[in-house]
Amino acid sequence: MSSQEFESPDRPTPLVSVSITTYNMARWLPRALDSVLAQRTTFPIEIVIGDDCSQDATVNIAHSYQERHPDLIRVLERNKNVGVQRNTYETLGQCRGKFIAFLDADDYWTDTEKLAIQVETLESDPTVSLCGHFAREVTMDGQVMRDRVVTAVAPGRYGLEGILRRNLVTTPSVMIRSGIHRQLPAWYFDIQSLSDWPLWVLAALSGDIVVLDRVMADYMLTPGGSFTTQSMLFRYTMTVQFYEQIESIIPAKWHRFVRAQKGKHYESIAYLLRQQGGFTASREAAVKAFCSPRLMDNVGSKFKALLAAVVREAQWRILSGRTTSAN
Repeated sequence: MSSQEFESPDRPTPLVSVSITTYNMARWLPRALDSVLAQRTTFPIEIVIGDDCSQDATVNIAHSYQERHPDLIRVLERNKNVGVQRNTYETLGQCRGKFIAFLDADDYWTDTEKLAIQVETLESDPTVSLCGHFAREVTMDGQVMRDRVVTAVAPGRYGLEGILRRNLVTTPSVMIRSGIHRQLPAWYFDIQSLSDWPLWVLAALSGDIVVLDRVMADYMLTPGGSFTTQSMLFRYTMTVQFYEQIESIIPAKWHRFVRAQKGKHYESIAYLLRQQGGFTASREAAVKAFCSPRLMDNVGSKFKALLAAVVREAQWRILSGRTTSAN
């Protein structure tokens, strides 16, 4: 990985680093950068663009902005693709600010006071480790699909339970205290599609999460790119994978809670597989739900899911047998 040198005795240390990760985002990167450059602040910031070996004009565009704003922007390049997680981690490692704001290249900020508001929140209360806000969900052509996206939570203060129950905040809404990424475990680089949620959990281990009651970003639904554009089965499966790994970085007293959440998602997986005709896989998921976290926890819901899966698999096998006999 290479970057433009960014050290100068005359250049102030940024209070906020804006981390932007890119891969083949030439179409959208200018909009994201312009939304950062439009921020009104009384403190120094920097923009760190981490590119994962894009095959389009992304890097050229990043350098054109860097040439116009040499004291503000660094471009980190690679000669081979390393993946979302590694790109995120290494880009965060190049950020020098006390606080780090996240922005994917296909998203953008819509409020010029965003950074100032979040800095004030974090500076005024050292017990807050992550500050988020609401975002709109928009399509590639700018159509607003939802005024408040993904979180489905009320504004306010949340602890570890809140972020373990669901991913409370969208990536372009987040500002954290620097250094949290250094605590990421080795499995972080293997888990798919969830490069941000483990970071938010780590933040909650050292302080509270505050969700501001203000819409300050647009979260774009990029086909095949955004987690929220994936099928529900894929999303539940990835969430289960997250729950299976996250126990390694949280206190033991939270393990039962995490296993209960995992069990609920296995119930949903069993249902979706059953709807798709995957009866054996549905029954296997229902069994996993039944065993999480303990046999008698949520027993009513788990028993219904397991019974439905077993009955439908049995019906399927009987019908399959009749069809085979008839032939």
